[in-house]
Amino acid sequence: MKKQGFLYGSAVLIISALIVKVIGALFRIPLANMLGGTGMGYFSAAYGIFMPVYAISVTGLPVAAARAVSAAAARGQADGTEAVKRTALSLFGGVGLMGTFIIILGAYPLCRFVSEDISAVPAVIAIAPSVLAGCLVSVYRGCAEGMRDMYPTAVSQVIEGAAKLIFGLSLCYGCLYIAYNEPQLFFRLTGCGRLGISAEDAALPYASAAAVLGITLSSFAGLLYMILRDRREKKRRTDRLSPKERTAVRKELLKTAIPAAVGALVINLTSLIDLVTVMRSLRTLVKASPWVFSELLGSGIAYNDMPNFIYGSFTGLAVTVFNLVPSVTNMFGKSMLPAAAAAKASGDMKRLGECAGGAVLAAALASVPAGLGIAVLAQPVLETLFGGRELEISVCVGAMRALGAAVPFVCISSAAFAVLQAADRADIPVKLMAVGAAVKLLGNIILTPMPKLGVTGAAISTLMCYIFICVMSVHMLKKYAGFGAKDFLCTNLRIFSCGLLCAAGAFFVYSFLSDYGNTVISTAVSCLSGAIIYIISTYFSGIITKSTLKMLIS
Repeated sequence: MKKQGFLYGSAVLIISALIVKVIGALFRIPLANMLGGTGMGYFSAAYGIFMPVYAISVTGLPVAAARAVSAAAARGQADGTEAVKRTALSLFGGVGLMGTFIIILGAYPLCRFVSEDISAVPAVIAIAPSVLAGCLVSVYRGCAEGMRDMYPTAVSQVIEGAAKLIFGLSLCYGCLYIAYNEPQLFFRLTGCGRLGISAEDAALPYASAAAVLGITLSSFAGLLYMILRDRREKKRRTDRLSPKERTAVRKELLKTAIPAAVGALVINLTSLIDLVTVMRSLRTLVKASPWVFSELLGSGIAYNDMPNFIYGSFTGLAVTVFNLVPSVTNMFGKSMLPAAAAAKASGDMKRLGECAGGAVLAAALASVPAGLGIAVLAQPVLETLFGGRELEISVCVGAMRALGAAVPFVCISSAAFAVLQAADRADIPVKLMAVGAAVKLLGNIILTPMPKLGVTGAAISTLMCYIFICVMSVHMLKKYAGFGAKDFLCTNLRIFSCGLLCAAGAFFVYSFLSDYGNTVISTAVSCLSGAIIYIISTYFSGIITKSTLKMLIS
């Protein structure tokens, strides 16, 4: 198969990511409207508990497999690529099973002592099998990416997204429908009748679990596709690895996977930090300054339910929008990883520096206007996507502005981490994220209990965390990957200037149109206007040149 260049491979992944994100929006937005802030609190609590274990089990696998396969291909060892796949499947399949059982067995104590709300237990149990499916599908994806073939990853992600949309919304809606229309049947199925509460009040934890179960089913749908594709295209090989060779492959895989997994664990600790500190801080704030939440109290939400409602609004609305851009730009680093690993294996530091420059530049070009646009248009964007949830929007719009400003720093850091992993310095992202998590924790503890900030304090601490990580990751690229930091700084200043023009233009267009049209049309036109301003300004500022295009295409 002909290897795909960086820009081509990135385009394949980005197109699939855009499709997946559209599907994801079609999933998360109706889900938030069905569950509301309280139900999304249970949904997000399950994710907050699940993701650290999932990260340990899964996240390092594509990097490890891609790097090992790419290195074997660069050495001309065609059979070695198949050996890596077989060994990785057996090794990480066991890891996936272990992770699944850890989550199932720990569901109750984790919910009891981490989120202090056992209502999320059904959702945590429902999502546990995703660890096994994620481990196996990540090995298949990583092996394909190591050969610079991004199609399997792209197709499997689209299949997962479509299955999540169908299964997640259907199961959630079905659960709510039964609870509201057939309460006796709901009580028989769940055993909630003895608790003396109405079916409507008891439904949200189970509806959240039903939506999560749809996500689990979607992960197995993606795995099924990868298995069928592998069987169709796999060439029969008679070679068998000796025990010594198999041990060597396992060591090589673990050498990359363990640091990457630990780094991913630290990355996902930020969501766990939010789950623990935000919920606790909000409970303290509700007791100490109830007047801050007078609007919520007037809406009929009880004091005891306010922390979960606010947390669910923050994660279900603001964080959902915040994650859209990084999930797309992450593909730049993933697509660049095989080329960077090959350059490192051959000792070509110049080429490695070009890979680093291309990944970081592409991430900055895409994320700066998007992030700044989200920051200045936080209110209309949330109203456009979640128009039926005005109370939830009022709770999290301030946090949305801070998260929008954090988007460029998250995306640039992610691209830098991918290159550092390819350059045999997977330990650096771990260390940087550990310090960043400490910044996040300290920020949450100090800022979230403030009456004037509340949940916005958690978003500000996220911004502080990723500013530090971004600055340090670029410095490490300069030190270990031959990255031209001075050129990057000059180019990025111009990119940020163009991004500010884009955001300012979008803001003024919306301010003018909002008096004459509805929110959806005004938001769409203002975003389009900002994009046109950004494209024109980047052209005249000389950001895109023949050399930058060559760096991206190669």
